[in-house]
Amino acid sequence: MRVWVASLLFYIFCFVVAEILRAIVTRLYVGNETRKSKTLLLEFIGTMQVCAPMFDVGIILETYGLFGVFIEITVIELANCFWLRDAIAHPCPLITSCVRGHKALKWIVSVFAAQLVAAYLSFYLARGFWRLGIHPMHTELLEADHCDADLTVAIWTGAVVEFLAVFTAKAVEHILKRYGNEDSFSEMLLNCSFSGFACTLGIHLTGMYGNPIVAWACTFNCRGASHKAHLTVYWLSPLIAWWVAEYFFGFEEDEEAQFEADSKLKKIEEKEEEDEGEEIEDDGEDTEADETLDETMHAEGKKVK
Repeated sequence: MRVWVASLLFYIFCFVVAEILRAIVTRLYVGNETRKSKTLLLEFIGTMQVCAPMFDVGIILETYGLFGVFIEITVIELANCFWLRDAIAHPCPLITSCVRGHKALKWIVSVFAAQLVAAYLSFYLARGFWRLGIHPMHTELLEADHCDADLTVAIWTGAVVEFLAVFTAKAVEHILKRYGNEDSFSEMLLNCSFSGFACTLGIHLTGMYGNPIVAWACTFNCRGASHKAHLTVYWLSPLIAWWVAEYFFGFEEDEEAQFEADSKLKKIEEKEEEDEGEEIEDDGEDTEADETLDETMHAEGKKVK
């Protein structure tokens, strides 16, 4: 079996498992959609869905090179655009919103804990697929007794690389939202393609994760990088980049509030259009009724004559 086919089956496996788990959670919470425990479970599932496919990136890089990684990351990001629901799967917006006081600390800690547990268990989800023995490279990963860190440069160099990746990604996202057609496939494709492109630029330097929770799932405790290096490069740097990007391009809460306001305005306009349409129909019915009445009276007048 070709490597890309085995990898594709692995991605499908990860997404199918996530969809099944979502369906179970949704069924369990029928009538209790607002329960916080449901939100935490969905966050857990979404984070696991984001992290698990990343364990396959090394195989694609080894087999198909940087172009293969570009295609892989772009496809996975596109898939997440469609199937990642009811989850953030990223700690940076959690932390920045908590610092600004938009979210309660207790709730942020709960969501963050769900993300950490999901990231940890995503490795075992990947191992569950590797046990099927679909491809020899998966068997090699299953039998490996250690992992090697992706950080191949100095700590501060790696921190700069991750900072630039996160900040630039936020900048591209902001530009596409501002000047593009919102929720269009072309905007989605450009954003995902940039993620794939950025990954190819820095994968040999830091692994180019851009998401602390994914880096934690794939590289924490791996050989070749200390805990200090991991926290500096994959946590502190992206967090600062996210904060700086929000400072320049606007906070996510403001964007969400604006989106909600626009949605409400759109609903009001649609309602007004519906009401106008109903009034026109009523006027038309009244006119027809008047015409019918006139015809009836005219006919009766003829009979009297």
